[in-house]
Amino acid sequence: MSVTTSWQSEEPSERSAVIDLSAVWHNVVRLTQLARGRKLIAVVKADGYGHGAPEVARTALSAGADLLGTAHVSEALALRYAGIAAPVLSWLHTTSTDFVGALDHDISLGISGWELHAVLDAARETAKTATLHLKIDTGLGRNGSTAAQWPDLVERVVAAQDQGLVEVEGIFTHLSVADEPARGDETMEQLNALTDAVRIARRAGLKPAMIHAANTPALLSADQLEDPDYILRDAVRVGLGIYGLSPFEDRTPKDFGLIPAMTLRTRVANVKAVPTGHGVSYGLTYRTETPTHLALIPLGYADGVPRVATGAPVHIGGRVYPVVGRIAMDQCVIDLAQGTTVTPEGIPAGTPLVDEAVDPMVHIGDEAVLFGAGDYPSATDWADASGSINYEIVTRVSPRVPREYTSHSHLTLGDVTVSRSASALAAHSLPQDPRPTRVSSGESYTQPNWTLTRYPASAEETQLIAQKLAGHLKAGDLLMLNGELGAGKTTFTQGLGAGLGVREGIISPTFVLSRQHPNLPGGSNPGGPDLVHVDAYRLDTAADIDNIDLEDTVESSVTVVEWGTGKVEHLSESRLVIDIVRPRGAVGAPSAAFTLDYQVNQAASDTEKAETQTAGTERAGAATIEPGADISKALEALNEEWDEDEQDTDEPRTIIMRGYGPRWSDRLDL
Repeated sequence: MSVTTSWQSEEPSERSAVIDLSAVWHNVVRLTQLARGRKLIAVVKADGYGHGAPEVARTALSAGADLLGTAHVSEALALRYAGIAAPVLSWLHTTSTDFVGALDHDISLGISGWELHAVLDAARETAKTATLHLKIDTGLGRNGSTAAQWPDLVERVVAAQDQGLVEVEGIFTHLSVADEPARGDETMEQLNALTDAVRIARRAGLKPAMIHAANTPALLSADQLEDPDYILRDAVRVGLGIYGLSPFEDRTPKDFGLIPAMTLRTRVANVKAVPTGHGVSYGLTYRTETPTHLALIPLGYADGVPRVATGAPVHIGGRVYPVVGRIAMDQCVIDLAQGTTVTPEGIPAGTPLVDEAVDPMVHIGDEAVLFGAGDYPSATDWADASGSINYEIVTRVSPRVPREYTSHSHLTLGDVTVSRSASALAAHSLPQDPRPTRVSSGESYTQPNWTLTRYPASAEETQLIAQKLAGHLKAGDLLMLNGELGAGKTTFTQGLGAGLGVREGIISPTFVLSRQHPNLPGGSNPGGPDLVHVDAYRLDTAADIDNIDLEDTVESSVTVVEWGTGKVEHLSESRLVIDIVRPRGAVGAPSAAFTLDYQVNQAASDTEKAETQTAGTERAGAATIEPGADISKALEALNEEWDEDEQDTDEPRTIIMRGYGPRWSDRLDL
């Protein structure tokens, strides 16, 4: 007898690996905190550990990762073809590696020794300087130069550097037993060998700025060392932690504040009653002990489920059932008499539910979760059942299983399919914004109510998103806008202005601190609020903000503040924080040392004041202000040049919006 149910979820997929990108974002933020200011190299090899490399890469970069890491150049090129132009390092090469393609696409290369000759040939062919990270084998025995080979490698690299063929950005190694803290002496030997290698390289004339050794286990256990800096160095390469998994047998992701990002789920394909002694799957290695029901789970080893993982858990309807019999190519089986209930902590409790033989609680079409976050079984549970590790469990999920991307319940991710399955919403808290938040009058809201991410492919799409957002805004709203030079902050604000119906002519307020754009009675939104556009980069404190009298306009206007973190939160108990991330990391924020060679403190117009300080002359793009120059024209030239950086590129962007406080308790629908 088969049992069906009349209820069917809205989730259309028969099987999928649901990737919660908000968990990835959260994990990168957490790992960045633990890295204590070091650069974070987000490792997205093996298709992002099975999670989808482009999607994970974009999310990791938006959360603060500085570089991406792949094993193969082909993986790095795939990121480039997906429109991701951030720095990428690849370190595992063969004689077939496309080094010419790597240099053409600005991919940094890990060098162990033999491949240097091929890289130099590629540099000559492309007329491009190769960016190198030299690898020293400190004991793992895989790729990397041995200590005996190291001086010769360094000598050859120095010669190539003198010819302008290469530049050495980093030196690195791979740690062997960082996931076994009790073997710290062996890790220390490797770190000492790395130190020796760096010393040799620097004495030879190389100037590497990025020394890196720490992987996820090294980063997570660094605080156990007497000197954490010795293992953290200048950068950390993290892989497993990005995906919310723990590398330690005795520590869970929750112990480190991490959230598993992948949920492997399907739907029950069949349920049938069987008598005592009924066999299950090939070899009949399992026979039922009582009359019971068997449920068919349509995932097998062709989908990446380990064939030997008999006994691994499957979660259905608040209960966990072990897999019985051998796992087949396309399916596995659970015995409903073996189910146990699950506590809120995800721990099985109670006795087996033997009454399943009479009234099964599982029906055809019910969702079955093999592993995920929260109350679901973990990838580690499946690793334990198969004698493997959680790294393998997630990376082996095959392409036959569709990846569906979500961020909590309903994020729109450009052209990426979004799952609204309950299984995608493994219980966990919202990502915590790591940036400092001032305590305002009344309650301070330090965690977002929701996160919304969009991927506009052009400046026009960026403005369209902002125009849609403008329809949700009203007087008193505070927006904090973050993004490096050229990210598109002015472009975004122009879109807001168009949607709010304010006076045209929105340009960067970098050199005037604040501009007010009045609502136009004959515009698209007559009677709406004015727009106040502020650049707080050169303001150090909330007191500096108060000096430009924003409190006089904040209640009657929509206020947009660039670089306002830690400075403007006191203006309102609610705020929208909007990060705009461009896919390349070459252009950064204005230098803190940026100055002009004289002091200006005069009115540039009725609403604009230019305040600068004397401390020498540095360039902003190609424009400089010379003594005796016309101030208003000079400022206009500087603003135009900065605005060109904002608008004249159609590189894709990532826009992350987060709502704080009671005003933004409900997620925006854009």
